[in-house]
Amino acid sequence: MGMINRLFLLFQTLCMIAMSVAVLGAATTLLPEQLWLNEAHYALTRYETVVIAVCLMLISIRLLAAVFRRADKKTRGKGEYVIESSPNGEVRVSLEAIRLLSDRLAREVQGVRDVHVQLQSPKKQSGTALSLTLDLVIGQEAEISSLSSQIMEKIRRHLDHMMSLNDIPIQIVVSEVTDAAPVRKHRVV
Repeated sequence: MGMINRLFLLFQTLCMIAMSVAVLGAATTLLPEQLWLNEAHYALTRYETVVIAVCLMLISIRLLAAVFRRADKKTRGKGEYVIESSPNGEVRVSLEAIRLLSDRLAREVQGVRDVHVQLQSPKKQSGTALSLTLDLVIGQEAEISSLSSQIMEKIRRHLDHMMSLNDIPIQIVVSEVTDAAPVRKHRVV
């Protein structure tokens, strides 16, 4: 459940607690009947009550949809990936480090103007490994098939050499072809 849905759930739960306390007070006669009837009559004649009721109904519908929504994939884009495990310990690599390495390697290929790398790893070990998706902006002079094979070969070679990660599926999506100058990331020292 996302952060926004959690905030909605918190708000709705607090409203339900307040309503439950009011109903319990009225049912156990801790609140005099004339008092809560007078307040209920006043609240039902105000337009703010309608606005609050509509907001609570919309929040309820959103939370109900979140309950029945089906998760697409059980993957994660942040965290660590175990590349070696032995009785003496494990070697882990940050997924962000792999993403940044792939980003840098793709930018080094002639004809690439901009890159956005998405890295996915299964949440639980299900036999599948990492997968990379590169969203490219390329120059007009670039030949897409040779450019994509250069990028794939370069990334696979480096990941195999540095981290012993081989056979990683790499998907390349060309989102734009432009004649603009390459986008260079500024290095902060």
